Amino acid sequence: MRWLLDEMLPAATCRELDRRGHDAVSVYDAGLGGATDDDVFDFAVREERILVTENFADYALLVERRLTRSEPCVPVVFVRKSDLARRGGLATRLAKRLHDWAAASPDPYVGLHWP
Repeated sequence: MRWLLDEMLPAATCRELDRRGHDAVSVYDAGLGGATDDDVFDFAVREERILVTENFADYALLVERRLTRSEPCVPVVFVRKSDLARRGGLATRLAKRLHDWAAASPDPYVGLHWP
């Protein structure tokens, strides 16, 4: 799968996902560090990437708005770092969770997902 990881998630997760056969970039890799949510989402749409974020409140509204207006949209996967690792290993655990979710959801619908 093609992933875009939002800025609050460790960029090292991209290397772990790539190692597992995915195509993953962080917002920093894409030159979008500090960009607005709309700009990040537009990039995800242009690049056909599944957006991974902790920012449920803002992206849930963004997806709802885009779907209501029949605008291009992508799947958005919400994660909580607090659910993954208390001591190190966050990137590896997050990559495993996303990899497992991708295996179980090979053709995810446009909209909101919780792995």
